[in-house]
This record gives sequence, C-alpha cells and structure tokens, in this order.
Amino acid sequence: MSALSILPYTAEQQERWDHFVMEQSANGTFLQTRRFLNYHPAGRFRDDSRMIFHKQELVAVCPAADGTIDGRRAFRSHPGSTFGGLVVAPALQRAPKLVELTAALNDQLRADGYEMAELKQTSALFSRQPDDGLEYALYQQGYTQEIEISCWLPLDRPYEELRKAYSFNKRYDLKKAEKQGLSLTALETEDEIRQFHALLCLNLRKFDAVPVHTAEELIDFRHSRLRDEVRFLGLRTADGTLAAAACLFYFAQTNVLHTQYLATDTGITAYVPSTLLYDAVIREGLRRKCAAVSFGTCTHDRGRILNTGLILNKEGYGTQHSLNRIFTKIL
Repeated sequence: MSALSILPYTAEQQERWDHFVMEQSANGTFLQTRRFLNYHPAGRFRDDSRMIFHKQELVAVCPAADGTIDGRRAFRSHPGSTFGGLVVAPALQRAPKLVELTAALNDQLRADGYEMAELKQTSALFSRQPDDGLEYALYQQGYTQEIEISCWLPLDRPYEELRKAYSFNKRYDLKKAEKQGLSLTALETEDEIRQFHALLCLNLRKFDAVPVHTAEELIDFRHSRLRDEVRFLGLRTADGTLAAAACLFYFAQTNVLHTQYLATDTGITAYVPSTLLYDAVIREGLRRKCAAVSFGTCTHDRGRILNTGLILNKEGYGTQHSLNRIFTKIL
C-alpha cells in the first residue's frame, strides 16, 4: 500500500500550491500555478486538480480537469495550460518513488471513476531538472506517448555570430525588412494589446481557428496576473500600422523567453516583416540575458502532422529541437 495520499485541490490551498510549483518543484512553471490557471472563468472546465502528500509534506501536484476523450471519462491535464502533468519535488526524483507515485495516481483515478488519464508533461526546455525518471515511470505504468517537436535557440554567442547562422534566405529577407524603417516598440496599453489580438485573429482565420486567449485575458496577463512573465513586442510602419507583433512568455526557472503568439500583417507582400520580428525576439532575449529563446511547436494533431513550412521557417534561424510529450493511459 502506498504511503502517498492524493487529495483534491481546494481554493484554500492556492498559496501553498503556487509556492510549491514555483519554489519547491523540479519541473513546475508559472503555467501550472493557480494564479495562471484561475484566469479561466468558473464553469469553463470542471477542475479536478490533485495534491499529493507524503505524510504532511506536499511532494507533487497535478493541474487537471474532468473531461472526455474518445468517449471516455478522462482525467486530463488542465486544458487551460500548455503543460500540466505531474509537477514533482526534487526529493521525489528517484525511479522507485516515481513509479510509486504514478501507480498511486492510477489507483486513485480508477477509484474515482475515471476511464482514461492524459498527462502533458513540462518540456525539458522549461524544467529545472530533467523529467526522464518520471517519463520512465509513466511508461512502466502502461502510458503511451505522443510527441510534439519544437524549435529553440541557445543564446550562447554574440548577436553577430547568431545572425551569421541564419540561412541565406533569412539573412536576405532580414536585410530587406530592415530597409523599411519599421520601429520596434513594446505594446503596453489595452488598445495596443487589442490591436495585437485582432491581428492574431486575422492570421488564424485562414486555419478556421481562434486564439486560445481572448484580448481581455491577454490584457489581464500583462497588467495584473502575469506582469513579470508576459510581454508584447510590435513592429510598426511609418504610418503606425502594426506590421508584426509577438506575445512573449518568460520562464524564470530556466531563463527562457518563449514566443507564445506571433502575428503578421498578411497584406504586406513587398517584404517579410516576420523575419524582422523573429530577429527582434532573439535580440530581446540577448538584451534580457536569457539562456535561450523558444519558438514553439511545429506540429498539429498531437504531433502526428509536421507543419513543414513552419519548422523550416524556424530552423532558418539556426534553431535546435526540443520535444513536448503527452502521456495517455486507458485505466
């Protein structure tokens, strides 16, 4: 019998939860804190997050919701976050303990009537410690995995050297964009953030998609909920038109700047403003003395479809690859 107890999260535990994720865990980020997850209005998801204790010590948390996958009642990583999954204490990073944790969670979920579990683990790029032991424990307990591929760039060289590693086409497009007299500014006001969101919606419309976050939610992130983690950059033409813009998330645990959203004015055909935007993000990462910049995933359908054009675009800046793993199990 496991010495672990698995209890539902309650609002009274928010401060303890967030302190564990940000200060005491091996693989937690602000995306798994309640101050981030709670931006969702009550009722959007049926939250069923769990806190795992060894005696009275909090050793793991799992932000999750009660949902349905393929007709099965599913305990799934919180839909409001890119990464959910198990967030564990460094002291738990021993293979036997991780296997015990995973087995105990499975038993509890079965007892609670779940038919399936889905855990989206934090990418190694954003984790203080590798998740390899936990990934093994999930495999050992019968989970299968799906894999998304992402692109990131280590900022371990001066800008001039990083720029030399861009592909020939990127260097050509960048020089052409630099001649257009675009100005790079931070987008701070509510109106500026709404302009960014409108541009993003136009970009996604051709894919019959909408942004995960509303304009009001992005404003809330920048001005209140995530003041230290969220920034917006914009490139404007001489007449003030927003030619391209980015929403950036900052992951303090590994000092990585991540492009959560990128948007460009698709009506501009004389040059490629997105090239200058990617370059601006890299320069912003260097200015902030970040270890790396992340340009996000390049796949659809949980990694099964590679967006070739998108990944070739990101690889054109000399990027490397990282993986996001989604673990699922029929209970």
